Amino acid sequence: IGPVRIGADATLDVRAGMSPGSSIGRGGFLAPLSWLPSGQSAGDHERWSGVPAARVGDAPPAPAVSRGRERGAWAHTLLAVGCRTAAALAAWIPVAGAVAGIAAVVPDLDARVLAWLSHPAVSARGVAFVIAGAFIIVAARLVTQGVAMRIMGRVKPGVFSQWSAESIRVWTKTGIVDATSRWLSGGLFWPWWLRLAGMRIGRNCEVSTIIDVLPETVSIGDESFFADGIYFCAPWRHRGTVTVAETSLGRSTFLGNHAVVPAGHAWPEELFVGVATVADAGLARPNSTWFGVPPMELPRREVVTADRSLTHDPDTLRYATRFFWEFLRLGLPVVPLLIGYLWYAGLFLGSRRMGGTLFHFVLAPAVTLAAAGVLVGATVALKWLLLGRVRPGQHPLWSCWCSRWDFFYVAWSQWARGILSQLEGTLLINAVLRLMGMRIGRRVVLGPGFAQVVDPDMLCFEDESTVSCDLQAHTFEDRILKIDRVRVGRSATVGSHTVVFYGADIGDRAFVAPQGIVMKRDALEPDRIYAGSPTRAVE
Repeated sequence: IGPVRIGADATLDVRAGMSPGSSIGRGGFLAPLSWLPSGQSAGDHERWSGVPAARVGDAPPAPAVSRGRERGAWAHTLLAVGCRTAAALAAWIPVAGAVAGIAAVVPDLDARVLAWLSHPAVSARGVAFVIAGAFIIVAARLVTQGVAMRIMGRVKPGVFSQWSAESIRVWTKTGIVDATSRWLSGGLFWPWWLRLAGMRIGRNCEVSTIIDVLPETVSIGDESFFADGIYFCAPWRHRGTVTVAETSLGRSTFLGNHAVVPAGHAWPEELFVGVATVADAGLARPNSTWFGVPPMELPRREVVTADRSLTHDPDTLRYATRFFWEFLRLGLPVVPLLIGYLWYAGLFLGSRRMGGTLFHFVLAPAVTLAAAGVLVGATVALKWLLLGRVRPGQHPLWSCWCSRWDFFYVAWSQWARGILSQLEGTLLINAVLRLMGMRIGRRVVLGPGFAQVVDPDMLCFEDESTVSCDLQAHTFEDRILKIDRVRVGRSATVGSHTVVFYGADIGDRAFVAPQGIVMKRDALEPDRIYAGSPTRAVE
């Protein structure tokens, strides 16, 4: 632990990182995905980039504001709080509409609900009401959010002040996209929703989680594939300004996890941008492959082929199978709602048998913890029911296995992630992850982000290791899920936001610095220090 100093007018761009004891001078600039190590100082008005970062030139100047009235800091704050409050209230409109629709079908609904609250009991009719309400409310809310994106109007390209009303509209719209992606990303309904929100998307595109995007500013070519957690054509924030620009991507574009795609360019066809790579418009060419920070061109990469009916052109049965699993996402709130239904009934019955102090300090916490435990237990049970013990292998996109795999991780996020986030930093999270199939030794320290883990069966952390990284035990190039094991050796440390690919083996007592990339099937030697994107031994 140590101090970090960021000078006036300095900018840390997307996912840039600083270690204790580092500093950036006045007007300095740290480029996307770059890492400033401990003891390093970026000077005034300097641009630093890389892993570890080094000076590469002068910091970019502040863009000239072209439109939008700048407001005072407090006026902007009050307007932002007001807009967010209005958005939070508007989120209940679909709920109210759904309840009104159900009330039109069910006579005396209000009287029945009040009667149940006074004398709760579990009944088939009540369970059916919860299930129907969950599906209707989630679907109505998603549609309403898409319509709201249109009602808020199109954000036109230009440069405006961070302290303008336009910047609040940008923040609100990108926030709605992020909230909706938690339900729809990676699915068949996601491109439909993005089109409703204003994005132009070609045929047969697969889009997972995209971060900070304004849909109306983006056009995507046919048969493109975007992996998870992409910083996608985001408005550029620099020295008190926000720059919005139009962006187009050519057909058959592939973007890997955590890639950064700057806005304001017409990207060529068949462009491949690897995991944790910043796309460079000055280098990109049609049918080229780029990887790392700074990006380097790969002369060739591993290509896995399969029948197009499994990757691009599914038959009716495969389409129906995937549609079923993705439609089932809309019903995920059913389980928490049913548990809440039982939780309330249990508290009500307990309050009639137990005194005030005992009820409030013993029974109520016990019932609440039990409800949380049931949710986590249901998530563990779902994992073993749908996937069993996962083995290394390859699975085409349109296989039923991939649909189940995807459904399970959305369910984990909706059911247990919030609860397990409260256990991060304790050995309790280790115990739950072992139940999910992860192999974790004694006194293993896990950093933030382990409340939800993809591919737990593939991960092995030996005794006394420290893991605070982004584990990439699978990739999805060529629309085929390729999955394999990752091992972190005894007393080894893997730093924050380092991406560790499948097949990697981190040797005992090795140290991997933050923001790096450990390549597929790379074996890092014991007792050595590694850094870089991709990693290389530095000591």
